[in-house]
Amino acid sequence: MLRFMAVCLMALMLGACASSGQKITPELVSQIEVRKTTVAEMSELFGSPTSQSYGAEGKLSMTWMYVFVGPFGTGMKQQSLAVLFNDDNTVEKYNVLDAAPGGVRFGP
Repeated sequence: MLRFMAVCLMALMLGACASSGQKITPELVSQIEVRKTTVAEMSELFGSPTSQSYGAEGKLSMTWMYVFVGPFGTGMKQQSLAVLFNDDNTVEKYNVLDAAPGGVRFGP
């Protein structure tokens, strides 16, 4: 009986869902205003970025990622938000990619 319970517990653990990052929802994205939203406000909305770098012109770019994997690897969903900031640390432009089936791409 103990062995059976251990096998069942392991099966539940292996079949569990997993996610990383914060979901990028249209409601959150609608709060981004070009030339108004700051780096600090972006971090408040989406948490710590997955990556950040400076381009050749010295402009900061940040990327946020969200990944969800359903039970047994089914229902995978990936989202990314890439933002380029102006010299005054406000959003210059951004792009959202939702790689789920039927996902959308939007941004100014």
